[in-house]
This record gives sequence, structure tokens and C-alpha cells, in this order.
Amino acid sequence: MNEMRRIHRSDSTGSGSHSAASGSGRRVVNTTHSRKESAQSAPSGSGRPPREPGDPQRGRGPKKQKKGHPILRGVMRVIATLFCLGIMAGCALAVCLVFYVVQATANDGDLLNLDNIELSQSSVVMATDPDTGEQIEYATLRSSNSHRMWVDLEQIPTYLQYAFICTEDKDFYSEPGFNLKRTVGAMINEYIIPIYSSKQGASTIEQQLIKNLTDDDSASGIEGALRKVREIYRAYTLYRNYSKETILEAYLNTISFTGTIQGVQTAALEYFNKDVSQLTLWECATIASITKNPTNYNPYTNPENLINRRNFILYNMWDQGVISEDVYREAIAQPLVLAEEDASKTTATNNSYFTDALFEEVVEDIMEKEGITEAAAQQMLYTGGFTIEATVNPKIQTQMEELMLNTGDAYFPAGWHEEPVSSLSEDDTPVYNADGTLKTTTAEDGTVTYYRNVRTQAAMVMLDYDGNVVAMVGGLGEKTRDLTLNRAYSVTRQTGSSIKPIGAYALGIEYGLVNWSTMLNNSPLYLKSDMVIRDDDYCRRNGLSGLSDQALRAYPNAWRSWPQNYGGNYGDNQDVPLWNGLARSLNTIAVRVGDLVGASTIFNFVYNTLQLDTLDPVNDVGLAPMVMGSQTHGVTPLALAAAFQIFYDGQYTTPHLYSRVLDRDGNIYLENNATSYQALTPQTATIMNQLLQNVLYSSVGTAAGRYPTTGGMRSFGKTGTTTDEKDLWFVGGTPYYVTAVWWGYDSPYDMTKTLGSQAKTRTCVEAWKALMNEVQEGYAYKEFPVADGVVQRSYCTQSGLLAASGCPSTAVGYYKADDLPATCNYDHSGGVVPASVDTEGVDTD
Repeated sequence: MNEMRRIHRSDSTGSGSHSAASGSGRRVVNTTHSRKESAQSAPSGSGRPPREPGDPQRGRGPKKQKKGHPILRGVMRVIATLFCLGIMAGCALAVCLVFYVVQATANDGDLLNLDNIELSQSSVVMATDPDTGEQIEYATLRSSNSHRMWVDLEQIPTYLQYAFICTEDKDFYSEPGFNLKRTVGAMINEYIIPIYSSKQGASTIEQQLIKNLTDDDSASGIEGALRKVREIYRAYTLYRNYSKETILEAYLNTISFTGTIQGVQTAALEYFNKDVSQLTLWECATIASITKNPTNYNPYTNPENLINRRNFILYNMWDQGVISEDVYREAIAQPLVLAEEDASKTTATNNSYFTDALFEEVVEDIMEKEGITEAAAQQMLYTGGFTIEATVNPKIQTQMEELMLNTGDAYFPAGWHEEPVSSLSEDDTPVYNADGTLKTTTAEDGTVTYYRNVRTQAAMVMLDYDGNVVAMVGGLGEKTRDLTLNRAYSVTRQTGSSIKPIGAYALGIEYGLVNWSTMLNNSPLYLKSDMVIRDDDYCRRNGLSGLSDQALRAYPNAWRSWPQNYGGNYGDNQDVPLWNGLARSLNTIAVRVGDLVGASTIFNFVYNTLQLDTLDPVNDVGLAPMVMGSQTHGVTPLALAAAFQIFYDGQYTTPHLYSRVLDRDGNIYLENNATSYQALTPQTATIMNQLLQNVLYSSVGTAAGRYPTTGGMRSFGKTGTTTDEKDLWFVGGTPYYVTAVWWGYDSPYDMTKTLGSQAKTRTCVEAWKALMNEVQEGYAYKEFPVADGVVQRSYCTQSGLLAASGCPSTAVGYYKADDLPATCNYDHSGGVVPASVDTEGVDTD
């Protein structure tokens, strides 16, 4: 047996102690006396006594202490000083690092709150499948760097958990958030001497989670070292505050894959079209492989690299005892079988124009509800995990998108022309000189003007008569970005004649000022001699623009007759029935009706009742903007389409793109704030509907014969053209939907200069007709409602009054039963039938 050295303390005498020691055979140290005392008490025969200092009998004085070499002593002093300074510097550095970490992580409370990040998941847009009536996922609202769906750790297979642990951090369950040995080795390799053949990672799962949550990923140098200090402190904080299971759950739900995909649930759906809980072993290893380098291990573009990486992970799982050798060999033999790619995911954009508009609408409602900024509301929507019940009809949206691709300019001619701009963007098509240089001009002050080629654009939006937006496309061609310019939703344009029905004509019928057959003179409301309407061109050319109306009366040529009809004529001075003037879109007739109603009355109606609130309350209160459509800014296609709802049954409903927004727990967070009310009486709506059908079905209508034929259902509509054909419109309705179509340049430009006679509203009408023929294929036959109190009566085409037996020519009109015209008492002995009743060759816009 090996002897053990012991220190024996005894309170007995020295002899007793020695006796015990001799008996045990072990060395015992007597601690009752000091070594000096023992030496002084020893007997003389036991050895030479110690010398006394300065004893002359010894022949020597006191022994002198040896002095070290002076250079050596200096070196030692320097080393000692440097050592002390090093300790002081190290302490100061430690204090500075502590202070730095405290300051750098001061706002980590929210970033590292693992109880809250579960809420950070994409919001989903749901729509009703028109064929099955079931709710289907239509789109996902996500920012450019996140698309996440959260799952609890219990739903994540153990194989998938250990696929990450075995490869990324095999000591995960035993380390305190960081691995000291790996960290020191990696820092020595990075900053002192390369001890490894390649750059070494030292990140634990906690540290990788930190990167996912904070985006703090500085690469190298001093900032890289400081980032590592922050990261280690934060990782240790997570370790102290949360269980390993909570940390692992957060990590697996925030890790990034290809594109904008985050989290294992989203990855499982993307790559295998199955819930994460249903993944097999080899599928788990496949998903764990991608995160190492999402580009290099992209399953669609680099499948061989991915398989090699997958098999390496499976080897790690076997080597660390997670799976048996047989299971390992079976798994590595599996081929890589992915879910078929959804064709819609290959497009250059994630979201449709409808989804873009929906996003903006919900953001505005969140801002109002929460009292927060737009940026905060956007972030809340991106990460809140909301479910949005949208109004979109996916089938119609697809049909509209296909038409608006405008392949080969099938519907909307391009009309390319050069446009001067102050700068060029990456989306522009620059104009080049013949020698290949960029075309520019430089002004005297040095300002450079560039030139780009631009083409016409178009927008289309469709609603049902409950205000539900069922489809929307805000531009021609392929959509290349999310939240790009949406001409259907957010761009205002002058309306031209398309405003006539919703203002002048509707209110004229509503107030009983006019009826179907009221005879109105096809001539200017104001003549030049009346000196009411200025001739702006003349005044500008002659320097008279600054004069008051009173002073301008001295210049007879400074005035003009107003209005002109489309094409520049002033009418034929013939009396025509109201329905004819509307069908032909005669400005002279519309302005006379508008004058009866009053410009301010019209403005209040369209601005407040029909919610065309982009109109200017100061500058747009006049007959020109309210009847002719020459507004300051105009309206959006969406707003104009919504206004035409009233020609179904008189009811207006605020247009909306969703019905409800549910939070992640299924509770109602938002309901659309649409309002519905009776804007017109049902009787006026019915009469206006019939009047607008003449635009399509009468031979004098501006869209004569261009109506959809599918299902044999009737339609109504109204064309619109602004000055110099800068904006062309058509708004059309069927018993199912109302649709607005706009066509023009983004920067208003006379389309006749590029397209000549092609610049007609028939382009918009034909596009609408083609879409509706496709959309309503297979729809059940439906008619527009006819309100009680509306009757058909024959009227005299010469007087516009109810026909009497002596009237030589009659037609049928629609009237309110309680407000019928008088019976005609004209002398028709001449028997002349006005040529303006229903003739070909009229002006159209």
C-alpha cells in the first residue's frame, strides 16, 4: 500500500508524538514547536552549534549578501513593471468591455424576448375559391427578408432537431450558451496565428439565434471581435433566462433558407409540400443542409451539393448515436424528391396588384386603430401572423392579369415616344444618339436633361355591387416588383365625360329637373358675345391673362363660346332628347343639365356621397370640372368604378378589399369600415341604368355594338375622354360586376400624336368586352333590378312629351310613375321627324 503523507497535529508531548510515529512507520511532523526552538533545545552532542554573529573564535565576521548583476536586476524590474501594467491594462480593458457590452445591449429586452418572437410570423391572405366556395390561401404578406410560420417544438420531429444539433452544436445541451474552447481557438486562428487550415466557426445555437434576431453579423477586424463579445454576452443571457427547449424552438423557427423563407415549417411546405411534423429522416437532414449555404445548397439549382451535405449530416447523426447504422445507410440511399414547384412562385413578384392594394388598405386601418406610424403598422402586418379575409376572386384576378399582360399589344397599342426627365432610373428605357451615346441636353445653368422612351399604360378594376373589389391590375405587362406603382388604386386622373352620369344626369333625374325625353338644345351654353368664358389661348398670346373679367370686356376676342362637343364643333342648334345627348356624350347637352342642377350641388354629391374625395374643393367646383371632367387632380379608377355602383339599385358602398382581419389566435382584429347607403332612389337608378345602356345598344352610342354577349345579359357603360386624348376611360356594368378601365401615359400626353386615330375610347371598351365575355362564361342569366314606380311610356320625338294620337313619330322611354311629362299638344301638321333622334355618323368620345 502506498504511504499517504499526513500532517499530524498533536496536543501531547514531543516524545509521545515520536512514539506514535515510530509505531506507524510514517513520517510525522511535530507542529508543537518551531524549527528554531527545536534547534536551540537540542543537546550539545547532537551536532555543531550554530554560529553566533561576529564570533571572533570563528575567524570571520558577518556573512555579506551577494549582489545580483545590475543588468539582470534592471530587466527583472522592467518585466515586473510591465506585468503590473499588463494587469492594470487588462483590468481597464475588462471594465471598458463590460461598459461597452452594457451600452451595446441596452435595447436587447425586446430583441431577445423569446416569448414575443413567436408572434413574428407572416400574415396570410385568404380568398374564396369561386368553384368550391372554400377558403383558400391566396397570398402571403411578407417583407423582403422574412416569410415565417411558427410551430411548437413538440411538432418538430426529433430527427430534425438533432440534424441541426449534431452538425451545428453537438454540445448544445451542456454548454452555457457559448463554447469557450471553440471560441478561443477561433479567435487565435483569426487574430493571432492560423492554427487551422480554414476559418473556424465557433457559434453555438444560441449565438446563431442571436444573429437571426438582431441581424448583428459584422464579419472581421475589430468590429468582428466586438460583435463576438456582444454575441457571447447575449448568448449567455439567453442561457440564463430560457430553457434549452425554448431556445431550440426559437432557433428552428427563425433560421433562414432559400429566398425569403424562414423557419422549418415554411421550409417543409416549400420543399416537400407537407407539415413539418410529417417529415421523414432524410427530409429532416435535407432541410438542415440548406441553411449552411442557401445558395450553394439550393435544392432546385444545386441538388448534388445538397445530397452530399445531407449525407454528411446523416453521418454526424449516426456518429453521435442518434440513429443506427442501418437507418443511416437506408437514409443516404434515398433520392432527393422535392414537391413540384408552384408555377406562380416562378414569377418575378410575390404579390398581385390586388395584394399590394390590400396591404396598403390594411396598413392604413392598423395606423388608425393603433395610433402608430406607417412604418410601425407595416412591420406589425409583416410579422403579426394575421389572417386577412380578402374580397378578391382569384379566378377573375387571373383572367384580368392575363388580359393586361397585353401580349403583342393585343388590346392597348404602345405609342412609344421620348420623354424628357431630370434623371434616369434602372427601370427606364434610355434614349441613345446615333453614335450610341446617351441622349442629353444641357441648359445654360448646367442642368442636364435626359430622355427615356415611354409607352402607354392602362389600369383596370372590378367590383361587385356590394363594394367588394374582386380584381385589380394597375399596369400593362408583367409585374416585376411588390408595392410598385398601382394605377388602378393610387393614381388619380381627370375623368373626362365619364363623370357626366354620376353628377349632372343622375341628379337631374333625381330632382325631377329632366327626364328621359326632355328636349335640350345642342348648342353652347355660353356664346362668345355673352363674355362669360375666357379664351385662355388668346389671352395668353396677347398678354391679357392678368386682366380682370371687367377689364377684359374691352376685348371681344378674349372670349369664346362654351362648351364645344368632341371634335371641336358647337352642335347643330337642334333640340335633342336627353337620352340621345347622353348616349352621344354631347357636352352641350350635359352642361345644360349640369347648369340646371348647379355645379356646387354636383360637387357636394360626388365628393361627399360618392366619396370622390381626391377632387379639389376649391378649384373643382364648376361646370367644367363637374361635367366636362377637367378636374385639378381627378380620381382613381377604383373610386370611379365604385361611384358607378349606384346605377344598379341606387345604393353606394365604400369599395373595400377585405371583410375581416383575424389575429393569430383567430380573434377579430379588424373589420372593414365600409359604409352602405342609398345614394339615389331606386327609381332614378333604374332610369339611369336604362339611359346608360343606350351607350352600348343604340346606334348613336359612343360604344355602339361593343357589349359582351356571353350569357345574353345586358350591360351599361360610359366613355370618357379628356382634352387632347390624354386620358381615355370606360366604365361598364353587367348585372354581376362594374368595371373601370383607364388608358394613357403616366405623364399626360396627347395620344393622337403617337397613335393617331387609334387613340379612341373603343380601345378601353374592347378590352372590357373581352374580359367580361371570359369572366361571365357559365354564369347564370341575371337581369338588372327594375324599381317599383318606374314605367315605360311612349313619347313624342319632336316635343319630348308623352305621345298623343297626333304625334307622327314616337319612341319609348323610362319615367317615374309619379313624375310623368305632360301629354304632347304640339301642332304636327308638318310631320317632320328630327334627324337627331337616332342617326349614324355622330361625334363620339
